[in-house]
Amino acid sequence: MAALPIAQWQTALDQMETALGAATRVLARAEERWELAVAPSAGEGEPPPVLDRLESRLLEWTARLRAADELAASVETELAERAATVERWRAGFARWQDLIQRGATTSPVS
Repeated sequence: MAALPIAQWQTALDQMETALGAATRVLARAEERWELAVAPSAGEGEPPPVLDRLESRLLEWTARLRAADELAASVETELAERAATVERWRAGFARWQDLIQRGATTSPVS
């Protein structure tokens, strides 16, 4: 039986984790700039246009982070499903091997 590409999946998950970490740091810096821009000392009245642009970029990053989180969750789910399938196959083969070694003629499938 061919081995599952666990190492490749782990590498992909590590890359996603690194990308999420970088995105989180960028988001934190943007939030700091946002706080400075809207601080009471920034003045009263209408917010400057740069705040609107920052808010839209913040919303874009939120959407990107949400999509990355969903992708990571789906990969983890797929890995868990495949691992469970492999374990079921291994258990089935172990039962067959045991029956063959005992010389049984009945099927282990129940």
